[in-house]
Amino acid sequence: MRITLVVHQFPPRYFTGTEQYALAVGQELQRRGHDVDVFTLDPAFREEDGPWREVRETVGGLPVRRVNYWMYVARDQARLEYRHPYLAEVFAGHLRERNPDLVHSFHLRHVGADLLDRAREQDRPVCVSLTDFWFLCPRIILMRSDGTPCDGPPDGGRGCLPCHAPELVRELAASGVGDEVRALQAATAGRTQPGPSLFPRVASHLERWPYLRQRLLAVAAIVAPTEYLRAVFVRNGIPADRIVHRAYGIDTAGLARGAAEARARPGERPLTFGYFGTFAPYKGPHLLVAAFRAVQGDCRLLLRGRTSDFADYSRELLAASAADPRVAVDGPYDRAGLPAALGAIDALVVPSTWHENAPFVVLEARAAGLPVLASRFGGLAEVVRDEVDGDLFAAGDVAELTARLQRLVDQPERLAAYRAAVRPPKTLAAAVDEFEAVYAEAVRRDFRCRTLGGIPRPWTQ
Repeated sequence: MRITLVVHQFPPRYFTGTEQYALAVGQELQRRGHDVDVFTLDPAFREEDGPWREVRETVGGLPVRRVNYWMYVARDQARLEYRHPYLAEVFAGHLRERNPDLVHSFHLRHVGADLLDRAREQDRPVCVSLTDFWFLCPRIILMRSDGTPCDGPPDGGRGCLPCHAPELVRELAASGVGDEVRALQAATAGRTQPGPSLFPRVASHLERWPYLRQRLLAVAAIVAPTEYLRAVFVRNGIPADRIVHRAYGIDTAGLARGAAEARARPGERPLTFGYFGTFAPYKGPHLLVAAFRAVQGDCRLLLRGRTSDFADYSRELLAASAADPRVAVDGPYDRAGLPAALGAIDALVVPSTWHENAPFVVLEARAAGLPVLASRFGGLAEVVRDEVDGDLFAAGDVAELTARLQRLVDQPERLAAYRAAVRPPKTLAAAVDEFEAVYAEAVRRDFRCRTLGGIPRPWTQ
């Protein structure tokens, strides 16, 4: 089968979970004889890079077409985040050139969901992997601007305006025509044009979820890696029978072997907790540092992540960490260094305060045989069995996290029992087996719907 993968960014410069998974899936598909290519974005929206740039290269054995554009040439950046007509036309040409049997989208942020229209117009079935909450939330993390969790676009998306564009709420109130603007938007939904005036700027926000929902409903297959993520989309109006749950898969053998070798190196060390990930407020490493500083006994905490993404927050985190000599901070690791990094800790801690889906670091820790302590939130509760192979604690509850950490320090036999109960995650090979089955069904479904009628065709302007 000839398959085009679409993702919002791609290695080697971008290497968080979604990009790494797209690369791994593409490589495994290629290994099985499929003809795979990648259409992706380089989200470096700098003016000095010019209004448009394309690079064709090979990454990990996969042919990659990487495009870059200057965001600020657009009349409406909020609309460009989910809808990019010009990029969609470039993609349509790419499809004609490659002639794939199927398109698999892993992420469309700043790429635009109108790419899905172009694929459907050429009668190419589309599979969408829901790797996070982007379709529902431009902030991706499904949290309000005040830091509280959100359940999805309120009032069909109209309730998102105070969270994502409070300046427009104030401008609407001052204009005196707020009701008229909302009525006009409702009457012309999906057909407005971008522009600098109040009406199109408001419309860009109000139309986001209805526009993206229509595109989701028109694809041949939707895949969610956790039941939790699937349930969130179902609650927001995607029919349950349109979304299948297929958990992520990773290379388990290499991680287990490498972590075991690193752990077996001679030398005594205290019980070591680890946090691996972005130093971001919603990831909660500050909560872990606060909890750990209250723990008594011979133990250590290792934090590994980038300080550049949230520089001010990272400075405060480093200052708090420096107050306890048992806390060590190191930079991120590359893929080759992952087994050694996991072998340097005894338990992974994931103190997130947002709706985590299925962080790859948890699956990687599982593959390395590590217990995990995680917030009882989002999809984390699906991958950690409380008091069986790890601990769950209330998100944001420093006192409960302290108690869970202290218990493992005081009861080493508990940690040993957790480690013995750890089950390895699904392998990458098994995950790609499932994708191949999804692809085959998507092709059959798409053919039936084109010939007999079925799933709705995408709305086009």
